[in-house]
Amino acid sequence: MIKNINITSLYGQECRERENTDRLIFKAANEIGFLKISGIQNFNFNKIKREVLLSIFNLPDKNKKKLYRWYFRNSNKNVYRGWFPLQNGLQTYKQGIDIGPDLVREVVHDPEDPLTEETPLPQENELPTWRNIAKNYYLSMENLGLVIMRSIARSLKINENYFDDYFKNGNSTLRLLHYPVRDKNSFGKNMQNLQVGNGYSLGKPHVDSGLLTILQLDKVAGLQAQLKNGKWHEIVPENDTLVMNFGRLLEQWSNNKIKATVHRVVGYGNERFSIPFFFEPSIKSYIKPIKELGSSNSFKPFFYGDWLWEVTTQFIEQSGIKHLRKKKG
Repeated sequence: MIKNINITSLYGQECRERENTDRLIFKAANEIGFLKISGIQNFNFNKIKREVLLSIFNLPDKNKKKLYRWYFRNSNKNVYRGWFPLQNGLQTYKQGIDIGPDLVREVVHDPEDPLTEETPLPQENELPTWRNIAKNYYLSMENLGLVIMRSIARSLKINENYFDDYFKNGNSTLRLLHYPVRDKNSFGKNMQNLQVGNGYSLGKPHVDSGLLTILQLDKVAGLQAQLKNGKWHEIVPENDTLVMNFGRLLEQWSNNKIKATVHRVVGYGNERFSIPFFFEPSIKSYIKPIKELGSSNSFKPFFYGDWLWEVTTQFIEQSGIKHLRKKKG
């Protein structure tokens, strides 16, 4: 159902094979909103590197609390980036950390804009080699995101570099996630409501807010996409592949030629991990209709940072912070 597309040809010059790859990506983006990709250039992320990256979850609780967001530990100053702990009684049951572009380059912090804040990260002596592996992964995903956006631009019949400038000094987020097995206490009073078929809810149904989400899965099933007929389709992990889906902003920006698909995470009694990368433009990017897509592609232009803050502060892991940023546009 969800195709595995080898994207090797996207790194070369225009040719029939690249045109065919563009077509396959756009067809999946338009019809399903999910695809699997392989053949990624210079992507060397083996089992050992994955284990190092996810070793952040093995930190002692006292070390994790140094990384907590302000909402979860009021003595910390970071409000948007950083660690979010498990929360009982909700559809979403996960812990993790959101890491921003300051991991790989200097970001000038605007005291009035939490989107520019520094990400609290573990020290080198706590997790040796962790930062270097995280940096390389982040940069690989940024490069991959740009390659895919150029493919989409060609399919939209616009200049293939149309989106490039939007991603200069981008605000992409690398997220590391851990979904423990839910125990009875984690359901609170909602145990019956949180049952999903023969499993239970780990992540509420939603569409991603931005443009591209590039996902590294483990071998534990649980990610499901809702198809046009309303049925839920299990996305089965495969070796040497990444899963990609498209966000609400890209759906709007592409004049609904790209589909933002509802998805959820279901638990079946096994611990699972995942590594999503949200490929995002600069917060100062001014998003406006693409005139080449015709007059029907009409919406009021906006700054990406305003959009991002409005939609992400509705998610459970970004609770209690919406009032901390003023709209820029």
